[in-house]
Amino acid sequence: MDLICESISQKKYQYMKTKKLFIKDKEGQSIIEFALVLPILLLVLFGITEFGRAIMVTNILNTASREGARLAAVSDDSDTLSVKARVEEVLDAANIDAKAIIIEFSPADKSVKVTVTSDFEVLSRGILKDVPFMGTILLKGTTVMRYEG
Repeated sequence: MDLICESISQKKYQYMKTKKLFIKDKEGQSIIEFALVLPILLLVLFGITEFGRAIMVTNILNTASREGARLAAVSDDSDTLSVKARVEEVLDAANIDAKAIIIEFSPADKSVKVTVTSDFEVLSRGILKDVPFMGTILLKGTTVMRYEG
């Protein structure tokens, strides 16, 4: 009987010893998991950053077009130079270059429409070279206002 108990306890000891060795061999597992998850994590991080920047630039373009449309709506004459100057003033304050500023007066509707477009350059394109949405994206802000006079 003692021999059987000794044999069982010896097997238990061997099992626990191999189990501890097996657990110790898993120390590199977290490094491999991190290496697999890191590219996806960086892609999501850069995507969120660039999307936020694009929303900010679109908001600034809308603000600039609204400022220009407001100036055109309250002025008596259709002075496109002062409207363009006001739009460029807002864009210069935000350090954004306008690709085009289009001012359309509609006497029939008694309204003015100001459209501002700009090229948005994705900053992380050097890091993420093979992603299809990288490069330059055309963003636009448009405002329509009725004449007030």
